[in-house]
Amino acid sequence: MRFSDSFIQEVSERNDIVDVVSGYVSLTKRSGANMFGLCPFHSEKTPSFSVNPGRQMYHCFGCGKGGGVVFAEAVRGGLPAVCKQRGAGGNGNEPRHFL
Repeated sequence: MRFSDSFIQEVSERNDIVDVVSGYVSLTKRSGANMFGLCPFHSEKTPSFSVNPGRQMYHCFGCGKGGGVVFAEAVRGGLPAVCKQRGAGGNGNEPRHFL
């Protein structure tokens, strides 16, 4: 199921990437605006998972995964749960790490 661009924009505007990711990753501020933590998608000892609050995006320099609030919401509890909380419908793609 493909979501409309307006729906994706609405979900993104209603959620802060730092708040969402912080539910799963302990973030610490480093130089600049980015925050870093251990990536939830692969095992690592040195933080390479970067969150940019200004751009509302995340990127892992170790495994290359990246995205915005909508994907992070899918990680958090599945997009269906988020949609239900927000009064909308949808489906999610949870990474197996969180199943």
